[in-house]
Amino acid sequence: MGILSFVQLFKKASLFLLKCQEQAITMQLSFYVNKNKKHLKKVAKGCSVTLSADTKNKKETLNNEIKTILKQYKNDTNKIIEYIAKHDTKVFALSNAKQVLARVNEEPGLIPAYSGMKAFVLNMLLFKKPSFKTDIMFIVDDKNVDIYYLIQQFHRWYFMKNNFEGFDFKSQNLLKAVNKGNEDAIIAKLKPDDIISLSNAIARDVESINFVEQYARETAGSKKALEKIKNGAGASI
Repeated sequence: MGILSFVQLFKKASLFLLKCQEQAITMQLSFYVNKNKKHLKKVAKGCSVTLSADTKNKKETLNNEIKTILKQYKNDTNKIIEYIAKHDTKVFALSNAKQVLARVNEEPGLIPAYSGMKAFVLNMLLFKKPSFKTDIMFIVDDKNVDIYYLIQQFHRWYFMKNNFEGFDFKSQNLLKAVNKGNEDAIIAKLKPDDIISLSNAIARDVESINFVEQYARETAGSKKALEKIKNGAGASI
């Protein structure tokens, strides 16, 4: 994915997130809450505010940890990839990563654990072995890795490793479905649990892209690079 597509994804993902949170969730979950009000009162009383505060604090902590890692490695793409490989994630550097992953409707970067036909195709492409399950993987091109795109994918990977939701098979498939277009019609047909899954997946993408922009602002000498991002051009450090 080029940096222009990266910026377009941010705009589109932000729009999807707002639609999910402000329209579909409000409308469809209201029915769900009313239907399950008695049960929800027992399990959720007094927990929502605490959970929200804890989640926010955890996000801030993880973002600071990621910044520390990036600064320690001086935004070196090879060292960032080595870090991922050392933390129980298979890393593949392919000469044609984008073309290979396009066969299963994926982009280079974080590839969550999958099952079913997508997992089967990935296993045949990468290992030449039939299997209907894959582990978490990180796939990049073997050259010309854009640092900002890598940081965005690293952020997603880091949050997934710290048990944030939105990276499971269902959530990611829903995200890819709305990314193809006609999102209003898709969202309108989703069940409450599906909307929550989709919202989580979109939130993780929006958070990772917001992180990249904030990190670029904070990084010394990155003002011109940030302007390149905004203008849809590539940037290297």
